[in-house]
Amino acid sequence: MKKIIYVLVILSLLLVGCKNKENTVSNTIINYEGKSQNWEVTYKIEGNEKKHDSYYTFKYIGTDEKPKAEVQYSIDGPKEGESDQFLLKDNNEYSGKMKNTGGMPNDTDRGINVKVEWDGKTELLVLSELK
Repeated sequence: MKKIIYVLVILSLLLVGCKNKENTVSNTIINYEGKSQNWEVTYKIEGNEKKHDSYYTFKYIGTDEKPKAEVQYSIDGPKEGESDQFLLKDNNEYSGKMKNTGGMPNDTDRGINVKVEWDGKTELLVLSELK
């Protein structure tokens, strides 16, 4: 009888140990960056395969006066994307968080394509992963 109890205790400890390893998933931070004549865009992914958040920042670096009307943008990543608009504030920057995110990118995934439209102008950027 004692042998059965010892075996059950050892099996229980092994199962609990395996379950704890399964729940411990490390977080990762992946940064992307791209620049065009008038815009600098950064993109950051924080988290892991189970849950992550993605953040972006648009910075106007052009020599003309900053856009006063809404700026249209689209972000097209390998696993997530978004299209929306924003107004630039005093610091020539706009930051946001992706509303819908997909999975974490793979090392073989392409860069993130960004399109920015303002005041009748359009620029395309490709954000590359910073290593």
